[in-house]
Amino acid sequence: MSVQHDEASRLLPIIVKAAKANQYLTYQDAAELLGRPRDNARAVAQTCDLLDSAAAFAEVPLLALVVVLNADKKINPRAWTTKEVEPGIRDGIIRRSKAHTFTSKDFEAIKKALERLKGHSNKSSWKYLTQFMPSAERRRQLAGMLETALVGDAVNDLDDPGTDDPGSKMVLAKQYARDPKVRAAVKLRAGGRCEYCGEDGFVCENGARYLECHHIIALADDGADRMTNVIALCPGDHRKAHFGKDREKIEAEMIKKVKAAETQRLRRSRSAGLVL
Repeated sequence: MSVQHDEASRLLPIIVKAAKANQYLTYQDAAELLGRPRDNARAVAQTCDLLDSAAAFAEVPLLALVVVLNADKKINPRAWTTKEVEPGIRDGIIRRSKAHTFTSKDFEAIKKALERLKGHSNKSSWKYLTQFMPSAERRRQLAGMLETALVGDAVNDLDDPGTDDPGSKMVLAKQYARDPKVRAAVKLRAGGRCEYCGEDGFVCENGARYLECHHIIALADDGADRMTNVIALCPGDHRKAHFGKDREKIEAEMIKKVKAAETQRLRRSRSAGLVL
């Protein structure tokens, strides 16, 4: 499949350019940029899958998966949905890839891994990677469910990993503006108690109760920066909302709790003559 590999090599810098600019492409856009008809979206999706296998080989989150979208500007609904994929893996892979800040080092690693996959199609490349790590274990790695991955260039010294002289790097990241008035109002609504579990936040040095504000529907997923979509949480529940295995259930419960809290807040405001 040298043709697909050649297209992947040409598509990678296009995707990298979009990622650096915090932009997205559609499969149709990518097809056009590759000199293909716009209706060749399926072929482009397969090329993106080859690039994602290279990212997996490089132990990097999946770049093409979250930068190249379908015509509705959504992540490919067919990606990671086969019967072999365990529940929660797809969501984990997407969440980890969207949360990752891709750097020049990542882009170079994907490029080098793609060179090592020369001659492979998207399907055969994933099969090739099983000689380094079983498929199920690699899926867990991509979903961020493995703390350490020993594939590709193996780690030679596990007694004391790390460095005495950590470097620094400049990264590009897309950040969403959050209205401080919303956060202040939500914390006032909470009254110092976690709006999910009901426990008091710990006491800060200034005497205030510590709580963290969480967007139930993430801003990156078109969630609103309004009180109806923000909940005040203790640190443990905040981490659970992001990384717990029952995230979808927790999200649904939070939506109900915030709806009830907002109803009570508006009722109190009306009683006090603050809302007409």
